[in-house]
Amino acid sequence: MRPANIDEDRWIDLYVNQKLTAKMCASMLGVSQSTLVRRLKKLGVSIRSPTKRLIEDVSDEQVVDLYWNKNFSIARTAEELGKSCGFVKGRLKKSGHGTRTVRDGVRLSKGSDEIKNEQLIYMHDTLGWSCVKISKHFGKTEEFVRQRFISIGKDRRKNIGQHNGSWKGGITNIRNAVRSCAAMLKWRDDAFARSDYKSELSGETGVLNCHHIYPFRNILKSSIRKHSFLPAEYRDVAIVHDARFCDNNNSLVVTKSEHDEIERCHNNANQWWKIWRLNADVAIDRSGMSNEDFNLFDSSGMITVNEYRVVEAQKSEIEDIIRYEHYIGTIPVSKIILTAKVGGIIVGIATFGSGTNKHTKMGEIELTRLCVPSYVHRHFSCCFLKQCRLYIRQHYRCIKKIVAFADHSVGHDGGVYRMAGWKKCGKTQPSYVYFDPTTLSVRHKAACRRIKGVDKTEKELAKERGWIRITTQYKYKYSIST
Repeated sequence: MRPANIDEDRWIDLYVNQKLTAKMCASMLGVSQSTLVRRLKKLGVSIRSPTKRLIEDVSDEQVVDLYWNKNFSIARTAEELGKSCGFVKGRLKKSGHGTRTVRDGVRLSKGSDEIKNEQLIYMHDTLGWSCVKISKHFGKTEEFVRQRFISIGKDRRKNIGQHNGSWKGGITNIRNAVRSCAAMLKWRDDAFARSDYKSELSGETGVLNCHHIYPFRNILKSSIRKHSFLPAEYRDVAIVHDARFCDNNNSLVVTKSEHDEIERCHNNANQWWKIWRLNADVAIDRSGMSNEDFNLFDSSGMITVNEYRVVEAQKSEIEDIIRYEHYIGTIPVSKIILTAKVGGIIVGIATFGSGTNKHTKMGEIELTRLCVPSYVHRHFSCCFLKQCRLYIRQHYRCIKKIVAFADHSVGHDGGVYRMAGWKKCGKTQPSYVYFDPTTLSVRHKAACRRIKGVDKTEKELAKERGWIRITTQYKYKYSIST
């Protein structure tokens, strides 16, 4: 085969002067790479190593700058330079700078270095935040915060009290105070004496417990919500002296084993169903419910509302449910009381009246209480409100509008009204109530206005009685046409 005609000067210029690779030169000249190399050798040109030019193209400073100064990863540095990861690692090692540890690499990839140690220490020591709260603030895991504290040698607080992520405001101390107060001890002793120191379910003696029929935990939760707006110096003492804890008709003397069996049920199970499982006669006699009613509950003691009827009821029918299931625990003067029933079981209550609003217009009525008991599986408040509205439209044609108020002081914002299609009508001005230090109870501001024949102002009457005025927050107002 005849040798190809070549321009020797151009070949040498491309390979030597322009430092193109043999493969690139061969492609430009239209010959094979082996032919190019062989002819260059005949011309006395020294052939470079295939990787020599690749190494000479990138300086150590470039690699170090991308990896250490700009905080690029090995992979990103290699991609930026058009090289392999092994090439980058080799150049970093050769330059004496080395690579990061695995922990540092993970912190960098997750953006952990954006969170300064000073921030973590400030939140932990100054603000008193727990590791859980700090982790949620930065969108990190709790383990991440712990490891950062370990890495900087920071001692963490013990995960107890208000520094625990499950802290609920110190209700354990309140719970213990309620259980050990004089009124609670008297309530227990009276119950034992009334039952002649025998179980009311089996008649047995021995180790006895006094059981709250409506659960103690539910009453405590309601009481905390009811008094949440009070100043700290009054709040705890008002909760401890809440009369609902010591109602004689809410006590049942049982043996320890019977009490354990009752408490083993689901927390939200119907209070009488728990007793019915052990002694049907006692549950039926004291609750007024029938065996057919109890059979409507599922195996967990709760009830699913699929079909129900809305009927009017008397105050006596709903007193116990409102007292223990609603945080306020009282029923205002009501013109209409509607209940939702499945069989003979009340699964929803709505009371309507004028409330304490002196400016109720003709044709308007206020929804004063709305309660769905805890033993109902799925809260159906929205559906129940709609059925109440239809009932009022059909049976009380003179009522054209229903209004309701959501008390922001206890955390209500009226979400159930919005979901039921009610219209938001703004909010009221901040109001006030009175705290009676004698009875350790909260009194409505109207309590000083309802004394006929007394020529004294509200302020004078409150001062005379020693009542303390407590400011409350605003309420959201909602309304709907019938």
